[in-house]
Amino acid sequence: MMNVSSICKGVAVGMTAGVITYALTNATKAEKRRFKSNTMKAMRSVGSMMDILGGMFM
Repeated sequence: MMNVSSICKGVAVGMTAGVITYALTNATKAEKRRFKSNTMKAMRSVGSMMDILGGMFM
């Protein structure tokens, strides 16, 4: 039997992918550039947070 939380996670991921796809297809060139820049900043932040958390458990 499927877990309700995994169903909710799947729905959330699907909705997020749909919103991102819609935003990118209707965005201007400048908006796409800004979106890419913000995405890279967020990925760096998550990476540094994971490094910090990893250091705490070593």
